[in-house]
Amino acid sequence: MKAKELGLLIDKQAYSESSSILHFYTQERGYQSYIFKGGLKKRKALNQLGLYELSYFKRPESDLGIINQLDFAWSAFQIYAHPQKVLLIFFLADILKQTLRHQGPDPALFDFLRAQIILLETNINNKSFPTSFLAQYLMTMGYAPLLDAENPKSFDLRRGVFDSAPLESIDSVDDPQLVLFLKAQFWPEESAVYSNENYKEGLKLLVKYAALHVPGFHLDKTMEILHETLYN
Repeated sequence: MKAKELGLLIDKQAYSESSSILHFYTQERGYQSYIFKGGLKKRKALNQLGLYELSYFKRPESDLGIINQLDFAWSAFQIYAHPQKVLLIFFLADILKQTLRHQGPDPALFDFLRAQIILLETNINNKSFPTSFLAQYLMTMGYAPLLDAENPKSFDLRRGVFDSAPLESIDSVDDPQLVLFLKAQFWPEESAVYSNENYKEGLKLLVKYAALHVPGFHLDKTMEILHETLYN
């Protein structure tokens, strides 16, 4: 079967001296893997989370398609030339590699991811991006917390509930500023202004929330690098 597809390049790995296996999240088929024969010799730019149009052939009995042609569907100019944005690409890719491996087609999810990559290209506040992305991604994937109060006093990470009363638990956040910050990552407030410490601590808590609810989720190495470079 010959076909064309639009996809985000999630990961790549060597297949031979001249070829690679490319893993995409595609618009019409979800997570898919392809062999790009001779791709290394063609010196084609394979940018992680790049948006590509791929022409491929795939046998019904095979898990791997074979790419015949690969072209940029949208080109980023700032992301790969800016060290902090490259770090954020690694952050996004780490999350997507862990969570999309068995994900089928989902037009809303694909549109969300495409929009986030374009936002990263144009966004001037890199510090706000990780918390906003992770919270909105979790909501898109069906891991949204419950909001039991409009002005919550705590956030129970394990139960996934913004509560009206303070809670005494190792998995509960009761610092007023952090509770409001975390709520705003799931339900954004345009006029809100937050400190560097809010972003730093808030990201730790969102990663912990994800680890409690998404099987196999962990970002230990990526988090260490982010904290050393983005929030210092």
